[in-house]
Amino acid sequence: MRKSSLFPITCLLLLPLGAWSQQSATAPAISNPQPAVLGSSQPRVATPDPIIKPQTPAIPAPPIPANNTLIRRIAMIDIPGRPGFKGVAITNGCLVMAHPGASTVDVFSLAKRRVIATLKDMKGPSGIAVDEQGGRVFVANSDGQDIAVIGTKDWQLQKRIPLKSSPGALLFVPELNALYASNWRDQSISIVDLTHDAARDIVNVGGRPEDLAYDPAEKHVLASLEDVRQIAVLDPSLKLIKRIPLLASQPTGLALDPKARRLYVAVRHAVLRLDVDTGQELGRLAAPDGIDTLWLDQQSSNLFGAAVGGAVMLIKGGQGQFATAKEYDTEVRGHSLAFDPGKQMLYLPGGRDGRSKLLILRHLTAGEAATTKPEIARK
Repeated sequence: MRKSSLFPITCLLLLPLGAWSQQSATAPAISNPQPAVLGSSQPRVATPDPIIKPQTPAIPAPPIPANNTLIRRIAMIDIPGRPGFKGVAITNGCLVMAHPGASTVDVFSLAKRRVIATLKDMKGPSGIAVDEQGGRVFVANSDGQDIAVIGTKDWQLQKRIPLKSSPGALLFVPELNALYASNWRDQSISIVDLTHDAARDIVNVGGRPEDLAYDPAEKHVLASLEDVRQIAVLDPSLKLIKRIPLLASQPTGLALDPKARRLYVAVRHAVLRLDVDTGQELGRLAAPDGIDTLWLDQQSSNLFGAAVGGAVMLIKGGQGQFATAKEYDTEVRGHSLAFDPGKQMLYLPGGRDGRSKLLILRHLTAGEAATTKPEIARK
């Protein structure tokens, strides 16, 4: 009796559960109550993005503008003796090189492209100055404490002028017929008496003089004082007129543009442009580390600089310009530099692989640069 009475009740309870499970199995599942795209559309299946390998497009070489300036290597010539060069000068068709690494002064013919004379027994040859009218070259022997006088006609040693100090840089002023020497060890500058072959008017400048320049308009002698960050301005008798302080360290090379009244100074990591009359800094350019030689082409106002590691820097000047036009790694260690404006040739003596080298570069004009490939030939 109890079994028969319970069976209808159990059936009645199972019917709603079966209907509910059937409804749940057929009801659609809604994954997003607010779809991003309204309206009827086919469902999209998410697939991973394809992996696309980047391809470097071929970029054509840009055309050389008409005002581009290049430096082309012409030759690299062996020079006898161990590497190590200081002062250089061009006179009488020759490049005169102070070569302390070999204790010589080498005379290199620009036309023949070879050494035509070697003056030996030099002791620490350093600065060089030229007396064009007198046909002589002065070479400072820093270790020998004298100045060697060499004739430019036969390239023979004429005499030695003894000094009481170690000369470094030399400056010859034709209009004054005066030779100035910077004495780096005792922080002084002296006038060398060319008549009596002796030094006179030795003046302490309170710093290590590194390079000398002459201002013909004001008749001033300018000296860079490396260890005190100053430019000393003196009259022809070496009376101190003023000091120009610099916001830079280790000033060395000097180059003066007397017409534009601009003084260029090589410092540790830059080249400064100053107003030579007021001493105000008008600009500066980053430069290779160790730049300490400057050479100004008075015709074009282009400024060339050389650094200890062998880098060459070309700066466009004149007409309000002051910008780096080119930096060139010569692969020859040296910081001496001479420029021949007639042939637009640069001469850099130095060393490579333990041997003395003379590197010859050519500065291309705007027209030549426009028809020259940008690559520079390497040996």
